[in-house]
Amino acid sequence: MVLAAQIHGLDLSVYREGALALLGRAGDKELYDDALVQTDTRGLPFTYPPFAAILFVPLALVPPPVGLGIVTALSCLCLVGVAVVVVRYLRAAGPTGAEAARRTPAAVLAAMLIIGISGPWREGLGFGQVNALLMVLILADLLRSTRLPSGVLVGIAAGIKLTPLAFGLVFLVRRDWRSLAWMAASFGGTVAVGWFLAPRESAVFWLDALFDASRVGATADLYNVSLNSIVTQSGLAAAVQRPVWLLACLAVVAVGYVAIRRADRDGDTLRAITANAVVMLAISPISWFHHWVWIALVLPVGYVVARERAGAAWAVSRVLLAALVPVMMFSSITVTLTLTGTVSGEGPLPLRLFTSLGVVLPVALLAIWALPARPRPVRTTAGTPARG
Repeated sequence: MVLAAQIHGLDLSVYREGALALLGRAGDKELYDDALVQTDTRGLPFTYPPFAAILFVPLALVPPPVGLGIVTALSCLCLVGVAVVVVRYLRAAGPTGAEAARRTPAAVLAAMLIIGISGPWREGLGFGQVNALLMVLILADLLRSTRLPSGVLVGIAAGIKLTPLAFGLVFLVRRDWRSLAWMAASFGGTVAVGWFLAPRESAVFWLDALFDASRVGATADLYNVSLNSIVTQSGLAAAVQRPVWLLACLAVVAVGYVAIRRADRDGDTLRAITANAVVMLAISPISWFHHWVWIALVLPVGYVVARERAGAAWAVSRVLLAALVPVMMFSSITVTLTLTGTVSGEGPLPLRLFTSLGVVLPVALLAIWALPARPRPVRTTAGTPARG
């Protein structure tokens, strides 16, 4: 996986430069300047809250190769953890017993390989991204793999990158006000730490930079796999694009609410978490392709749900899952670089349709998960169907 990622650490260089700017060791650069790192095509700004820049300080104080090695190692450890979660989930939904237990190490290795070579994980590792780390923080919280109060780790993840706040939806569905309060308190704590240690930068971020979406990148970029990107590329009049996007987001949140509620009723916690992740990535104004590390759960959860459903839901789920595999293997960066020799954020209609499937297919799966379950018929030894 490391070899396939062709690690260059571009995003990590932005994190490091942001931390150095916070320390006043980046020349005349400020943390929220428009271009902390300059590439051949554009300047890359630091887009996370000041709390994240504070956490990146240790990586900025070591040589760049050492910092990149640390982030790569941590991402690989996250891969191991996510692979274990996937194997346990599939094992719980399938055969059990001593023989299955003996096959666990091989299954985890297979899951690591499959997840690791998927596009979002491969490219996230190449960029030196932190999405895998945030995913593990959220899973550890929602799967109750820590003694910390429920919601604390989700709040910390949101303090690093705001989008995990969307996981408050799962607490809202469960009416788990205590966890919601802990999430809000821990997130508020990260904001307070940022204001205390970096008051000037905090004022710039929370009062200005936060509301400038153009700092993150072009919404219509093919690498942006979100509802917002689809609407921006739709050709609709500029005046109606934002209302259409907001309505689409509300619809996805509503479907996600039902899907999470149904998953909880079925006792499928991982499905509930995955449904919330799809909502988060779909409604975020910008969800770069490498943000979709949650594909590691979308595919196995979709497989288990498809196996348990009957009729059209079974057939449609299989088609959606089969189509999602190539879509999540090849990003717009990979495709445009292969076809033209350069990376482009624009492309012909077929490429736009292909990249848009990265959000359309998961949302379609989400809609299936929200439907009432109709179990597949179980055949008896005599061959006659019987309802399980």
